Amino acid sequence: MVTALLVILAVLGWLTPRALGLGATTSTSPGSSADHRAEQDSAPLQLVGFGDSVLAGAGCDCDDYLVQAADQVRHDTGRRVTTANGGVNGATVADLLHELRTDDKAIAQLEQADVIVLTIGANDLQPSLDSWADQGCDAHCYQPGIASMAARLDAVLGVIDQSKKPSTTVLVTDYWNVYLDGEVGRHTYGAGYLSWSDLVTKAANRAICRSAEQGHATCVDLYRPFKGDGGDDPTELLAGDGDHANARGTTAISRTVAEAIERALPARSH
Repeated sequence: MVTALLVILAVLGWLTPRALGLGATTSTSPGSSADHRAEQDSAPLQLVGFGDSVLAGAGCDCDDYLVQAADQVRHDTGRRVTTANGGVNGATVADLLHELRTDDKAIAQLEQADVIVLTIGANDLQPSLDSWADQGCDAHCYQPGIASMAARLDAVLGVIDQSKKPSTTVLVTDYWNVYLDGEVGRHTYGAGYLSWSDLVTKAANRAICRSAEQGHATCVDLYRPFKGDGGDDPTELLAGDGDHANARGTTAISRTVAEAIERALPARSH
């Protein structure tokens, strides 16, 4: 009689199933955090890149590093990944800043991206190389160009920070060399060039990484995969022009970028 009465009361809503000791289960309503995590896991990760010819894949005769990084992330995480590559041969930071302020397609990509990758800045420093080739160019010569490049990069990252979703990861790569490197660089510019270009590159990389840190982005080091601590000859990773990465070099870049993306991704629910 008592059990029957309790069941009747539960049906009428006066007692909960837990009060009956019936092993009540919990459920998640639409819009719950569990539903949101499941939606995030099922939605493709949108990977968007902006930058110069390194990002565009010039010289490698292969898939660009953004596509290869997406393939690795997909393989490692099981997550679907889409890519949109806005790399443009010869692009400067000023070019990119104008694009992100005026191009509707680029603005939409910023707003929708889950991961944004930038490789930009080397082309801004061409005047310093021209000066070095003509009459030499010490730190007093190349530092102003680096400072101007970094100021424009600050502006780019400011636009991105205002446009992106709060959860979006922003990665900014540096360079193994902002000019020619390896055997081609040595033969083109002669004695002393590789040491000088390495000094300029390290100074530029420091500026790029400072801008990334100040702009709520993560700096991704491409110097070490090509040159180690600075003593490695990167010729085997370079295309025939000595300026861009070949297929092996592009794989090295993509691996580095993919690892940075995976470190930034939130842990998936199980």
